[in-house]
Amino acid sequence: MRSLKGLGALGLVACALAAPSCGATDAPSSTATPGIDADDGAGARAGDDDGGAASDTGAPGADLACLGDEAPITLAGGLPYATVTIGEAPAYDASFLVDYGTNASTIDLSKFAPPGPAATGCDPTLLGQRCRFARFDFFGPWGPVSLYTDAHGAGGGVDQAGILGTDFTSRVAVSLDYARSKARRADQATFCAPADFAAAGMAPLSADGFFTNDVSKLRPLSDVIAGSAPSITVANVPTIPLRVAGVTAHAQLDTGFDDALVPFSVNVNEAFFDALAAAAPNALVRAADKDLSLTTCAGVNEPVVAYTLGPGAAVELVGEDGGAVRSFPGATLFVKRTPEAARRCGGIGTWTVPAAQVAASFYVALGLVAFDPFGSRVWIAAL
Repeated sequence: MRSLKGLGALGLVACALAAPSCGATDAPSSTATPGIDADDGAGARAGDDDGGAASDTGAPGADLACLGDEAPITLAGGLPYATVTIGEAPAYDASFLVDYGTNASTIDLSKFAPPGPAATGCDPTLLGQRCRFARFDFFGPWGPVSLYTDAHGAGGGVDQAGILGTDFTSRVAVSLDYARSKARRADQATFCAPADFAAAGMAPLSADGFFTNDVSKLRPLSDVIAGSAPSITVANVPTIPLRVAGVTAHAQLDTGFDDALVPFSVNVNEAFFDALAAAAPNALVRAADKDLSLTTCAGVNEPVVAYTLGPGAAVELVGEDGGAVRSFPGATLFVKRTPEAARRCGGIGTWTVPAAQVAASFYVALGLVAFDPFGSRVWIAAL
């Protein structure tokens, strides 16, 4: 399956096993917002021995009114799908993956009954086209929008017609309540204040410079890939500190990273692996039976080598105070060594600083994840 994450973030294509959904999201990214036209205006407790049990229906923070309006989502393999309405006269309802792992939203026009939503400004019979649609409704109307054409498969039984990337979800605060299969949406004026989250037992993970409603605040790509042009920024993707055995990396929170076959998967780059091997060699236990192979936008395979964690080691999601907000001792790390032929596809495998990608089962375990583009934070329960 080919993906337009390659257009939005020059990423990897999803494989049939554990892999980022349709792509890594850390490659050179423009500060444009392809989803919305410019003129539109618009875990487990630390020390537990398991990977992190699924949250119950009483997820901390779920009753916060300041999270905004709610709508149902469908969870398939831990991936969240929302129903959107697109087009007018006729209008169509369709399932879109809510994917914080890409900054470019897409649509698969083959998933609609004829004649399908009217697309203008493009050749809708081709993939990779930026098409304009007169109406788009996701928690209310967004007016005219632009989406890239792509081909999507069926995600765990869901007939996926598109991807909602951060070109939409950095404009509003979306919270994903995995425990209740709900999404919430609030604007900047009504979204929860830090004190509201603290009172509900939630703690912030900093995404400063990586996730924001103001793209002028994004970090230069040279912060993560040495020698990059200063005019290029990182992709607008929630990226927080993650720590293993005292070694910290930038970790992308990719809600579209399907790890149903190997739950609690974390992709790591060579810089992170090398730092871990040097600082705490006993923290990594080779698990050759879990090795995978990913496909890439270049048409070559990329092997990923698996490691489980040794006694006392855990994947820690690090809070703004430097402490572990949640800890997952049962995680599996997959080391990405991107082949030279696939480096043009981007991804954390091209980063020269320690980096990681966190898969879907983590968010299911957390129960509620509130993405705050206004404060460049992600809020999760502190247990």
